[in-house]
Amino acid sequence: MKIISVFGDSLVYGMGDSLDGGWVTRVQHKIKGKNKFLNFGIPGDTSKDLLERIDEELKESNPDIVIVLIGANDSQYKNSTDNVLTGIEQYEKNLEKIAEKIKKYTNEIIFIGLPKMNDSITTDWHYIYNFCNDNLKKYDAVIKNFCEENSFKYIRLFDLLEEADLDDGAHPNSKGYEKIADRIEVSLRENIA
Repeated sequence: MKIISVFGDSLVYGMGDSLDGGWVTRVQHKIKGKNKFLNFGIPGDTSKDLLERIDEELKESNPDIVIVLIGANDSQYKNSTDNVLTGIEQYEKNLEKIAEKIKKYTNEIIFIGLPKMNDSITTDWHYIYNFCNDNLKKYDAVIKNFCEENSFKYIRLFDLLEEADLDDGAHPNSKGYEKIADRIEVSLRENIA
């Protein structure tokens, strides 16, 4: 049995999924066997938030495989798309520190890229910070390059979801999470075999 710990934000938690559990629960059901998935997704988390809590959760779960999807909240902007919550350089440093902490437990690390959002809806949320696909694409490129430089597996999501898969503009609905689960399951099977 392999323990698979999944870390991230609301996209890991499964926010927006009327069937509950998001893609993590779906992948667990798709992959037959005695693998245990632990969902450590916390809505609203940034890479800094994850960095602050990951030690305790790694210790608690002692995983064989770790999956990380983080960065959408880091890319949020206020007033101008250049005024982001976490700057690109700091975001990359946070990814490096997160990976260092994970390597104390396992070298099997998978990073999930950021999905595209319907930013015509998310900019109308009237929150202090907003999402835009241009920023998400930049942060996704950081994840991809980071994985290439460190020989981590990277699973691209940016091209996957359509507007109909995002009821609130940012979080996938059940159909969107099913698409994400299908893509991740195919890639994850190689690590579980």
